[in-house]
Amino acid sequence: MEDLSPRLDRELLAGYVTPVPGMSPLRPDGAGPERRDLVAHDPQDPQAPPVRVRAYLPGGPCVPAPRPGRPVVVFVHGGGFTAGERLEWFDPLCDLYAEGAGALVVSVGYRLAPQHPYPAAQQDCRTVLRWLRRHGAELGADGANIALAGSSSGAAVAAGLTLALRDAGEALPGLLLLHAPVLDDRHTTPSSLLILDGRTWSRAASLAGWGAYLHPLRPGHPDVPPYAAPARAEQLAGLPPVYLGVGDLELGRDEVIGFGLRLSQAGVPLELHVFPGAYHGFDIKDPQAGVSRHSLATQVDALRRALRPVSRETVEQLSSV
Repeated sequence: MEDLSPRLDRELLAGYVTPVPGMSPLRPDGAGPERRDLVAHDPQDPQAPPVRVRAYLPGGPCVPAPRPGRPVVVFVHGGGFTAGERLEWFDPLCDLYAEGAGALVVSVGYRLAPQHPYPAAQQDCRTVLRWLRRHGAELGADGANIALAGSSSGAAVAAGLTLALRDAGEALPGLLLLHAPVLDDRHTTPSSLLILDGRTWSRAASLAGWGAYLHPLRPGHPDVPPYAAPARAEQLAGLPPVYLGVGDLELGRDEVIGFGLRLSQAGVPLELHVFPGAYHGFDIKDPQAGVSRHSLATQVDALRRALRPVSRETVEQLSSV
């Protein structure tokens, strides 16, 4: 399918056919959370390289901090595994998560392929999780109440890390939010064969991105580990609740739906959204479209519900039932 335009949601058409530099602002008035550029260090591994992060701290009386601190969303950005070094590109989405969920959002400036192929990005995200669990209180946050969110290729990093944490017996996030996820390097599904339009995340772009990330292995090689390409994981039981959101005109549509089905069959709590007439990254590129607002609202709602603190009284009531 060379041209997706005839099947696009009408509100998304203009943004699709007209190149838009960078991300569209979700808050055009410029208001939003306080932003801080920081450096995270792994408290368990002094040899691990430091990681740049950008923290978003919501403020104002409408989002009071829960005690003992705000919940945390660790955000792993997209960029085809090879781009995204300027964390300010992701300010709009991180601002939305911070304000909508009343959470401290920490965007990870992980090392990029091809200079740093797998597992460098995953190691950097692990460093940030450990740093937050140890030092989150210094930012007014509860380091034990964390959601892990990944967008596009960042979803592969986030999901692979969650599998690795489960298998290592380390603390898991309370929610794994995968936005427009890229999960499978094999490219054997019908949707992976149909999306050829170069104006979106196409088959050629996807194969190039996976090739950079998996080097020296090639996409589809039998030795690619499931921690790198999470759709390859055979055992999904024991993962935290998962949110999946994908457009029905995305290359990854079928792999996302298939992954969601397997999660549900494994007993993992699942929220799955397939947005009609939507291309890869539609809600970031054109956030004012109706289908985009719906997508963003479901993400914020999932974060808010997962990170809501439970009072001691509620725990005691549930325990007595």
